[in-house]
Amino acid sequence: MRPGPLCVAQAPSLPAGMRRRTGRVSMGTKGRALLEVPMADNETFVRDLFRAWNDRDYDSIAESVAPDCTLVEEGSGRTLQGPEGFTRLAKAMFDAMPDGTFTLDHLTSQGDRVVVEYTGSGTQTGDLVLHAGTVPATGRHVTVQACDIYEVKDGKIHEGRAYLDTGALMSQLGLTEQSRG
Repeated sequence: MRPGPLCVAQAPSLPAGMRRRTGRVSMGTKGRALLEVPMADNETFVRDLFRAWNDRDYDSIAESVAPDCTLVEEGSGRTLQGPEGFTRLAKAMFDAMPDGTFTLDHLTSQGDRVVVEYTGSGTQTGDLVLHAGTVPATGRHVTVQACDIYEVKDGKIHEGRAYLDTGALMSQLGLTEQSRG
């Protein structure tokens, strides 16, 4: 299987016999050298991170996060700090939804920034801790779309923003007027 997409940037022509040490060099349409930088490393990192979430591999989740990392859930304002914050969230989520899974829908990267759209689903059989309080088990199955943006450097997440459709989550759990009515 071929790694993820390549970012192609125009680079100055190289003197005969010289080669670049990073990336691959190919000739562009106008005879200029093109530097192709593989973006697969950070994308592979995020794929592995999601695999760790689905496998409940809390050690790998913790190892993927820089000690000074901050992840902000934009809709709720909740902030996770460092490896402990990420693993605490993962454990709480899987305590509430033991059958929970994440499916990657779209993944793209540019430099250190990785954007991942995904679908999370599971059956809420335990207490779900949300920013506004704790939701007792409902027994309901939920499916929610989300998007995370990570800054990945040296194999660690250094910063992140998460966008989650909390309205859909609340509705599927039966917690909104619309879902009751």
